[in-house]
Amino acid sequence: MLLAAGPAAARVVSAETVLPPGQSGFTGPGGQSPHATDQLPLFEGLTFKPEPLGGGPGGGSETPRAGVTIRRDAFGTPAISATSEDLGWWGAGYAVAQDRLGELELFRRQAAGTLAEVLGKSSLAGDFVARRDYYTNAELRRMFRRLPAAMRARTQAYVDGVNAWIAHVRRTPADMPNEFSVLNVPLRNWTLLDSLWIGVLLARTIPSGDGNELPNLAALRSLGPKRFDQYLPVRGVPGEVRTVPPNAGTFSSRPGRTRKEERAAYARSRRWLRHIPLPKTSSSASAARVPTGLETPSGIHVGLGGVQGSFMWAIRRPSDGHTFFFNGPQLGYQSPSTFVELDVHTPGGDLHTATAPGVPVNSNGYNQHVAWGVTSGLSDDDDLFVEKLVGRERYRFRGRVRRMSCRNERFGYRDSGKLKFTKRRFCRTVHGPVQARAGRYAFARRYAIWGRELDTLAALAQIADASNLHDVDRALLKTTWTENILAADDQGNIGFWHPGLYPLRNVRWDERLPLPGDGRAEWNGLLPRKRDPHVINPPGRNWLVNWNNVPAKGWSSGDAPAREQLRGPYHRAAMMQGFVSQAAGGPLASFESGTIDILRKTSSTATQRPTAQRLLARVANGATGPAADVLRTLLAWDGNFTRTDAAGTMDPGAATWQAFKAAAEVEMFGRRVPRGTDSLIETPGSEGFIEATLGETIALRKLSVAKLRIAAANAAAELTKTYGSADPATWRMKRPFLTAETQGLATAPPTPLQNRGSYEMAVELGR
Repeated sequence: MLLAAGPAAARVVSAETVLPPGQSGFTGPGGQSPHATDQLPLFEGLTFKPEPLGGGPGGGSETPRAGVTIRRDAFGTPAISATSEDLGWWGAGYAVAQDRLGELELFRRQAAGTLAEVLGKSSLAGDFVARRDYYTNAELRRMFRRLPAAMRARTQAYVDGVNAWIAHVRRTPADMPNEFSVLNVPLRNWTLLDSLWIGVLLARTIPSGDGNELPNLAALRSLGPKRFDQYLPVRGVPGEVRTVPPNAGTFSSRPGRTRKEERAAYARSRRWLRHIPLPKTSSSASAARVPTGLETPSGIHVGLGGVQGSFMWAIRRPSDGHTFFFNGPQLGYQSPSTFVELDVHTPGGDLHTATAPGVPVNSNGYNQHVAWGVTSGLSDDDDLFVEKLVGRERYRFRGRVRRMSCRNERFGYRDSGKLKFTKRRFCRTVHGPVQARAGRYAFARRYAIWGRELDTLAALAQIADASNLHDVDRALLKTTWTENILAADDQGNIGFWHPGLYPLRNVRWDERLPLPGDGRAEWNGLLPRKRDPHVINPPGRNWLVNWNNVPAKGWSSGDAPAREQLRGPYHRAAMMQGFVSQAAGGPLASFESGTIDILRKTSSTATQRPTAQRLLARVANGATGPAADVLRTLLAWDGNFTRTDAAGTMDPGAATWQAFKAAAEVEMFGRRVPRGTDSLIETPGSEGFIEATLGETIALRKLSVAKLRIAAANAAAELTKTYGSADPATWRMKRPFLTAETQGLATAPPTPLQNRGSYEMAVELGR
C-alpha cells in the first residue's frame, strides 16, 4: 500500500456538517430548546453549516470549571477547549449532558436492560436480550481494567463531566428535562458502568447485529436445498458490488476452503439438522435500514443499537492531491438524533466528531490531517451452536456432560401506572448465551467479539490522533467490531478497511446454518488481522465507496446478517459508485462538485433504478399493451423521487417501479412468499420504491424477458385498480414524509423523504 508524499502546509481546507433536526434534545419547564430543530431547514434544503476545527461561527461561551471553556456556535454545537486531554473529555461529558440528559437516561436504560421500568411492558423483550446476551457488572469492570490507562482516564473524565451537569440541574430546576417528571424517573448520577454498557451495545450491535441461522433453517426447509443455495449462496452473488477493487487483492473469510469442501459441508449440515426442531421464537438479524417513506413511528422509540445503514465515499483529485470525504450514517430520522456533535480542542490536537451520547468515542470525524467515517460492516462474526440437553441446565460437549452457568434476573416494567416485576433465568454454555430452546435442545450463540467490545473504543480514540492513513491502519488492527472504515488524509491518500474479529470456522460445517455444539464444529481461532479486507490508494482508481456492500472479492456473506448483500449488481452501492466515479473522472473543480452534487443525486434517486436501465430497455423492446405502458413509464423516469408537481405528487415512475418490482417477485416465487422464507425473500413491495427486497432483485436477475413482461402487465392491472385509471399519467403518489422517532419528549415536524444520513459530514483536505 503506497502512500502519497505530504504536501506543504497540508490542512483541512473545508469542513461542513448537518445534524437534523438539531443539536439539542432539551424540553423543560420553559419549553423546547431553540436548537432542537434549527438544522432541519438546512437538511431539507441540502445545505450545510460550516464546522471548521475549533467550532463554527456565532454563539456564546461558558467556563464550567478551570481549564475548560465551552463555546457554542449559532446552531448550539459545542466547541470544548481545555488545557488537557482529560479536561477536554470532561467538557464533552458536560456539554452532552446539557444537550441530551433525557436521552442519556433512556440510552443507559436500554443498554442495561431497564427500559421497561419507564416505557412499559412492550420494552421487556429488549430488556431480556440486553441482560441475556451481554455482561454482568463484574465482567464489565474486568473489561474496563484491560483498557489502556489513557482510555480509562478519558472515560472517567467524561462520566465526571456528565455528573457535573447533573449537579447543576439539581440546583437549577428550570434545567431539568421534562422526561424525568413525565416518565416518573428519578435523577441519578451517571456511572462508569452506564458508559461501558452503552459502549458495549454500540460495538456489538450496530456493525453486524445477531445471527440469522434459525430463519435460514426455516427457509431451507421451505425452499429445499437447491433453491436455498441459489438464493443464499455460500460464495456470494454474481455481479456483487465490492469496495476493494479486484486488482487490489482478494480477501477470503474462509482461507483455503475448496468448493468440494463447501458442498460436503452443506450436505453434512443438512443431514445433521434433519431432526433438530425450530424454536417458536428466535432472534434474527435485519437489513441495514434506509428510509422508505413507510415508517409510522409512535410513542418513544430508543434507537441506540441495532444494525444500521450508512454511506460514505472518498475521492482524490489528481491535479493537486486534494481529497474529498463524505460520511452519512443512516440511523433514521429521530428527535433528538442518536448522534450528538462535538468539537474538542486540547494541547494534543483538534477533533470534530459526531457520536452517541454516553460514550467518549469518535466513531467518525476529522482532525488536522485526517477525516474518517463508518458504515455497518454486516459480516458474519458469530455462530449459533445447538446444545444437546441432559435435563434442563446440563448439556453434552466433547463427550462430557457439563453444567450451564445460570443466573436469575429481576425485571421491572410499567403497567397501568404501576411498577410490576417479573423474573427470567439466563444461562450460558461454553459457546455463549442460550438464546432459545426447543425440545431437548438449547441454542447458544458464540461471538468472536465476546469480552472485547471496549477495545474498539480505544482504537477509535487512536484514530483521532492519526496524522495520516498509516496511523489509521495501525489503529484499526486493534478494533474488534465489524464496522467499515473509510478515511482520507491531507497528503492525498484514501483508504478503506473492513476490520474486526472473524472466526476461522471448521470447514466441515456450513456457516449459514446452526452448528452442532458437541465439539465437532469448533472454531480454529480467529482470522489474522492483516487478512481483513483493506486497501489504501487502490491502483488505477482515485475513489472509494461503501454503503454496507460486500467489502472485497472472496469475502463470504456467511449466514447473511443483512440480506442486502445478496442483491448482487442491484445493491444500492452500485448507484453511488456510478455517481462517485463520474465525479472523480471530471475536473472536481470545487468542494461542491466533489461532495454536494453526489449527495444531491444519491439522496433523490431510487437506488436500483439506474442499475435496471438496460434490463428495462430490453424487456420494453417488443412489449405491447398494458405491459408496454408500464415499461415506457419506467424508462421515461430517471429515478428521481424528490421532484414533484404542484399537488406534491411524484413522477408516475415511482409508483410504477414499486408495483413492477413487487409483481416480478410474485412472478418469481408464486402468488405469495413461500412459508418460512419471509426473512430471506421478504414481502413483495415492502421496501417501497427507493429500495428493493431480496426477492425483487432475484426476480430482476433471473426472470426471462417474457416473464418480466407478464410482471409488467400484472403491475399495470394493480396500478389501474389503485388509481382508478389505466392512464400512466394518473399513477402519481404523494411524496412521502418521514415522521421523527421520538427519543424523549422533544418533537420535530415531518420532513420530505430523502435518502440521507442522520448526520452528514463533508471534508476537503489538502494544501
